[in-house]
Amino acid sequence: MKVLIFGLGQYPQGSGVSAAVYFAEKGEDVRVTDLRSEKELGANVRRLKKFKNVEFVLGKHRKSDIRWADIIIRNPGVRQHSVWMTLARQFEKRIESDVSLFMEACPCPVVGITGTRGKSTTSALTAEMLKASGKKTWLGGNIKVSPLTFIDNVRADHVVVLELSSWLVETLGERGMSPQIACITNIMRDHLNAYENMEAYVEAKAQIFRHQRPDDILVLNADDSYTKQFQKEAPSTGKTFSLKKKADSDRLIAVKDLRLLGEHNLANARAAAVIARSAGATLAGIRKAVKSFAGLPDRLEVIAEKKGILFINDTTATTPDATMAAVRAISQDRKTIHLIFGGADKELEFDDVASLLKKKKICISVFDGTAFSKIEKAFKKANASFQSVSSMKESVTYHRKHAKKGDVILLSPGCASFGMFRNEFERGDQFKKVVRKI
Repeated sequence: MKVLIFGLGQYPQGSGVSAAVYFAEKGEDVRVTDLRSEKELGANVRRLKKFKNVEFVLGKHRKSDIRWADIIIRNPGVRQHSVWMTLARQFEKRIESDVSLFMEACPCPVVGITGTRGKSTTSALTAEMLKASGKKTWLGGNIKVSPLTFIDNVRADHVVVLELSSWLVETLGERGMSPQIACITNIMRDHLNAYENMEAYVEAKAQIFRHQRPDDILVLNADDSYTKQFQKEAPSTGKTFSLKKKADSDRLIAVKDLRLLGEHNLANARAAAVIARSAGATLAGIRKAVKSFAGLPDRLEVIAEKKGILFINDTTATTPDATMAAVRAISQDRKTIHLIFGGADKELEFDDVASLLKKKKICISVFDGTAFSKIEKAFKKANASFQSVSSMKESVTYHRKHAKKGDVILLSPGCASFGMFRNEFERGDQFKKVVRKI
């Protein structure tokens, strides 16, 4: 079979490279294409060079490669309606993702978790709850670990938890697949640089349950205006979690046991409890995991405390809503928040976050990225002052100069990372490096 890996990616256990290894080990003819160079893709290219049945077309995409392929593995970063995927459909090519390949072969129940915010934390905590209940559990997907890396080890009595981005859910929808247990944590404005409108983005998320069966389970946020409408549309059995209303999440966990900061993380924990319980977790296992789970890297992650100043890395806050959640979670415990904000534009609005930052009297620096002009306009309208910066070092140095004992320096950019950084994780790594030098 001729397999085209459309987008290799840079994560060592990511979708593209894992799919390439998967097919290369099966002896298929594999061709890898990516707009990045061999130098940029680094270790992933080196890893594949040992296979004689793998060839590379890097720095460009070619129409001839799409015509050549029997099957195309679409990297999550490749848009569904890009010119290349449109061409693939015209040629009637089979389009898959690493997740759709996995689900087709998976012998055990799959839990799929999507949403604009909270899906990584909810996925990781769900897996911990199941493990604490004695179930062999695998965690993968958008959490930087392709499920193809563990597909050969999964057995029928195991449980797989997958974090699913809208890109991955779209591919499942195209293949007529949905996980047996699905959850949508929430839906907020995001990725409007990639979707035609909000309705298209919402429908992409909805694909996680569109192909479920009546005995499957869908866990929804009863407080979210978008997810509430799905309760009527779903073909499966509905369950809910909530911070405000009576829901299936009631009495599963004790709020005092939660180690994570913020009301949004309480919602994530309640979602995870309903999901895990639906997948066979015990109450004891759920409560044990809640007490021990300290959170994931890059999400309100405490990096250091120096001279009474706390440094927190929240680099995965790539929307204004996420930044607002972080500010609300921290502002009660600290005198002043010094916020590192800004980056690449995703066609989002900044009026609400500007108003909140002004109200909280927050010291702000803003990266000079493609979203800068929109941020500047919104902040000036709200009369929220800020300092423009061109690097992570400049930003941290600026805030360190003004911060006092009891303050917090918070990286929570509210924007995508591309341009100044390769991705949001490199952005977080740069923050950590600068802080450690201090």
